[in-house]
Amino acid sequence: MKPDTASASPRFAPLLTRHGREETLPYAPPPWQLKRCLETDIVFLANPPAYGQYSEQFAYEVTFAGESAARRRAEPMRYAISTGLKRFRANVLKRNKTLRIVRALLAGSARGQVNVLDVGCGWGSLLDELGRTLAPADRARYVPHGIEISRELARISDAKLRPLGGRCVHAPALDGLAQFGGGCFDIVVMASYLEHELNPVPVLRQARAQLSEAGSIVVKVPNFDCWNRTLRGARWCGFRWPDHVNYFTPATLRRTVAAAGLHVVRFDANPLSDNMYAVLAADPVGPLYSSTRKNSQAVDL
Repeated sequence: MKPDTASASPRFAPLLTRHGREETLPYAPPPWQLKRCLETDIVFLANPPAYGQYSEQFAYEVTFAGESAARRRAEPMRYAISTGLKRFRANVLKRNKTLRIVRALLAGSARGQVNVLDVGCGWGSLLDELGRTLAPADRARYVPHGIEISRELARISDAKLRPLGGRCVHAPALDGLAQFGGGCFDIVVMASYLEHELNPVPVLRQARAQLSEAGSIVVKVPNFDCWNRTLRGARWCGFRWPDHVNYFTPATLRRTVAAAGLHVVRFDANPLSDNMYAVLAADPVGPLYSSTRKNSQAVDL
């Protein structure tokens, strides 16, 4: 059965407020349409499902299972090797770059209580692991919160976060952010999230409003400019249909951040990696930013 899409009117590029000049790229399977905006260079899904469908029909746990099964059938040997390497890095080498960045920012914060928000928190895995791996003094200051559009994953995360003094809001990110008081978060995590967000600029603006005086936003997204995407084409691991609706390059990520009134403090976009990372702050001048910059510069990306 053909999946339902958002509406008869195609989505316009995230960095524009109108339809602009576009070209269609050859990667997406029907009925999805992947386009590049010729005015801003951003790559985006032009006919994504409506927000409500991401709660259940196209929820992350559903599409992830389907995508994994499809990749396993198409390239069983490559899938097995890739999965094994990911488990080795996570379980043996203990490598999780996002976790390391957030842990360093939290340790560098001078605040007595450090409120951390994970936007698109899924099962709450990152927040849970962060709490378990913090130094005891930092763990005592840590209060985790989450926002998750999947109804089932939000329920699971909320059960994990409530005993730690936090909560998980079941909502699209823009609505979920509005449920918290302004200036309340010291660290906002957007790891593997912005590629899913239909309105990345408004969400980043709202997240900026939620930052404390020396707060940071940590971003991880697939790098559309990486060499692996060039080599693998439509089989690149960064493609996910239809839940990845934006595909950023280093240049278009920086433009998106700037459009939201944020500033890049630290940035890593190695073309050998499928992902890129950034630490963002609200204000590039003044003593408040100096504190944020000092903490952020201590993070080795």
